[in-house]
Amino acid sequence: MLMFAATLAYAAASLFYVTGTTRFFRISGNACLIAGVSLLAILAQNQIGNDGNWGGSAAPLLAAMIGAIAIAADRWLGVRLAAAMLAPLGMLVLLVRFFAAPVPQIAPTLWLTGFHVSMALAGQVMAIAACVLSLLYLWQHNALKRRKILELQPGVPALDRLDQWLKIALISGFVMLTCSLVTGALFMTGLPTGITASTLIALRAKILWAVAVWSWYLAILVARNILRSPARIIARMSVIGFALMALAWFGLIFFAAKIPQIAG
Repeated sequence: MLMFAATLAYAAASLFYVTGTTRFFRISGNACLIAGVSLLAILAQNQIGNDGNWGGSAAPLLAAMIGAIAIAADRWLGVRLAAAMLAPLGMLVLLVRFFAAPVPQIAPTLWLTGFHVSMALAGQVMAIAACVLSLLYLWQHNALKRRKILELQPGVPALDRLDQWLKIALISGFVMLTCSLVTGALFMTGLPTGITASTLIALRAKILWAVAVWSWYLAILVARNILRSPARIIARMSVIGFALMALAWFGLIFFAAKIPQIAG
């Protein structure tokens, strides 16, 4: 359970670093990361001290070092970008430990199952909403830039409102998908022992898709909240990223159809 608690701490730190711009979010991110590093240090010490298993403690040690570097970069060097990138990286390192080599720990309840599925679907819906809002923003921006006032649609909100809605969609989607990934780690620990190879491959393919969407959210939010990129750049990133993810989704469907042949 220490591993999962540390994963939650890293997930919370990622949310604070990436979604907020005030000092409160920065301090909260530091606090969560310090808690996560402390839990991982205790976990690694227990594993090494009990059975001398350095291999089993590799992921906690790596994530702890990543977290320590992130804390140092933010608190002493003032490089928030490093913390915003390293905290999610540490979270992914811990999630890989759950997804690649699951160890039975918790049997997911019906409530947890519903929450996991709801967050996964809502996160993808927010990605679609972000793409639509981005297209509307680019359309209106292009009409204003060319001074084609007649092309402006009266039913479409103003640019500043579209930008605000896009921000809400991106932050909401990132939070929801983070919750989905973390709860998905619990599902991997609760898999039945007799699960088939094809089912396991399909699950890991879905995990890769979820991580890709999550990384898309992360890149756009870092560009927006930390690098302070212009709104039109964020809108273009949203559209291009969503198009690439859509292509990847169709590729995943094709791959899923070939899974029985691969597993066989």
